[in-house]
Amino acid sequence: MRNDHDMTDPKRTTQAPPSRSVVRAMIWATVPVLLIVQLLASAGVEVSSFWSQIRQLDARIARTAESRAELIAEPLWKMRYDQVTSVLNEIMHDETVAAAAVYDDTGAAIARVVARPADQAVSEVSRPISYANGNIAVQAGRIVIAYSYATVYADTGSRLLLLLVVGLLATLATLIAMRISANTFIGKPLAAIMSAIQRSKQDGRAYPADIKSTNEFGQLARAFNAMQHTTSGALDRLGHMAAHDPLTGLPNRRSLSEHLVTLSQDAGSPDSLIAFCFIDLDDFKGINDTFGHDAGDKFLVHISERLRDAVEPQDWVARLGGDEFVVIRPEVSNEATAQAFARQLLDVISEPIRLHDKQVVPRASIGLAVRRAGDPELSHLPALADIALYHAKSKAPGTVAVLDEALQRDYRRRWELELAIPTSFAEGQFEVWYQSQVDLESQAVVGLEALIRWRHPEHGIIGPGEFLPLIERSGNNARLTRYVLTDACRALKRLAAAGKPQIRIAINLPPSELADHSLAAELRATCTRFDVAASLLELEITEGSLINNIASASETLHRLRRLGATIALDDFGTGYSSLAHLRRFPLDKVKIDKAFISEIPDSAEDKAIVGVIASLAGTLGLTLVAEGIERAEQAQAMREMGVTLVQGYFYHRPQPLDAVLQWLEGQAARESRVVTDSPSIAPEFAA
Repeated sequence: MRNDHDMTDPKRTTQAPPSRSVVRAMIWATVPVLLIVQLLASAGVEVSSFWSQIRQLDARIARTAESRAELIAEPLWKMRYDQVTSVLNEIMHDETVAAAAVYDDTGAAIARVVARPADQAVSEVSRPISYANGNIAVQAGRIVIAYSYATVYADTGSRLLLLLVVGLLATLATLIAMRISANTFIGKPLAAIMSAIQRSKQDGRAYPADIKSTNEFGQLARAFNAMQHTTSGALDRLGHMAAHDPLTGLPNRRSLSEHLVTLSQDAGSPDSLIAFCFIDLDDFKGINDTFGHDAGDKFLVHISERLRDAVEPQDWVARLGGDEFVVIRPEVSNEATAQAFARQLLDVISEPIRLHDKQVVPRASIGLAVRRAGDPELSHLPALADIALYHAKSKAPGTVAVLDEALQRDYRRRWELELAIPTSFAEGQFEVWYQSQVDLESQAVVGLEALIRWRHPEHGIIGPGEFLPLIERSGNNARLTRYVLTDACRALKRLAAAGKPQIRIAINLPPSELADHSLAAELRATCTRFDVAASLLELEITEGSLINNIASASETLHRLRRLGATIALDDFGTGYSSLAHLRRFPLDKVKIDKAFISEIPDSAEDKAIVGVIASLAGTLGLTLVAEGIERAEQAQAMREMGVTLVQGYFYHRPQPLDAVLQWLEGQAARESRVVTDSPSIAPEFAA
């Protein structure tokens, strides 16, 4: 379970990532791409222009070489070399020309002119010099011109640098324009919407986004404002629904903790007393089952209205769910006043209500806890009052139970025991003890009843009356039944080995087991595993478990009966059934509850009741067993009324199996005597 420190631990807090402007993100995503595209396009244009200039230069130098070859043909042939040199000097006026030379037909250099040192790579153009005069046409030599691309390179570099500067300036201008336009048309509208959202989150109110434009963001803002207006009322209704019960309109469980905090803060004095009444309606399930759930809802609405009318304006009424209500009075003078207030609430609730033309008298139980406003346990008031309510419903339904130290101790003990149940199963702390059943005629032990005990490492031996309700509430009934069944089969094996194969063992079945159709198969498997007959097992059930589960109980009992097991009806007379009603079930025995035996033979009424039960049992062919025989005169009275079997302290107290086997050995040696002082490990825990 997480505590408050865990929830506020800074190491566990996830930092939200820093927000990033949409406009800035858009610019950072767009501008570099724009700049790169612009530079690549400009560079492409310049490269194309560069190669065009190179080609033009090559063509121009070639034309120059051809034209000069024609001019110097005659001077070269006639060996007027000064004219040849003059023509070469004219060529050198072109700044791209690095050098020029003329060679005669033998390859000897006639003239050579160098304009500048060749510090860069140069290209050459060579053309033949042809001379024609009358009837002769000869090749007089050739002209070679060396030229450089340096000028083209320099021009191209200058233009690229200029384009880069212009591109950067254009990108900067684009950036500024984009920033202004994006901030105007995107950033400001988004900021307005986000501001409205943040303000709404802070106090839950609706704040419109103030955007006047007619573009998409303007349309978004208008849609957002319309949504805010529409959902504002819905949020208020949802908030009310989250804090109130939809059926009665009362505050719900969620509001309770908030109200307790408010009470602690708003109390006039830390010593002022707060009365917390935890109300639970008795037998509300019966209302639903009898009149239907619609009538049950109407019933709850009536109760809520009565509670509203019965309290003062400063009091607080809530429904926690189901048939549970809470009434808090923030100031009472003392505990007695609080009890009087709680009893007043019971009186108000118990006024008749008409459902389907039938008059129904509601009943409720109240757990009352009184604490000071400054008490650190104030937030635990619901749990504390629930402890008192549990006591009221289990001990005296329809009353007010006030929380005290004894109830808190009992609650803590129950809570600790319930938490310890899984460990107790794992460590084998549960023990099965056995109490004998005696035949009144022969005084022989014909059976043993398996009775569960809990040997707790701290609390010692705990009786079933305390821990069986905890077993049931924790959902371990089936596990306990299998545990006892296994131990009983093991005990039958040991009884047979000790020469007592005729003794049967009775096992108590909780009501939930009668709805489990797999019980018969598990019983057969367990008997097979220990090699004992199912006919040596007697399964005890109560009247209430039969009546509440007639269909499933009948089927389960018939399956068990077909295996050979005996079926006994336990605690007869304490429920609300009759032998005539229970004829449909496959019963073999009826056990009379010890409540009807304890006053016999002094009570004529109890004797009459037992006599009627014995007569009916004889008519239906059922064996009768009397529980709680503690005196010889009780045993004699049972014999006179036709009771066949008895069990009780007069014959034997519950003991572990080893002690029972020792007692049976001694019993065999003294068959004519009735043991009246059998030792008991824990005599205070009876069957």
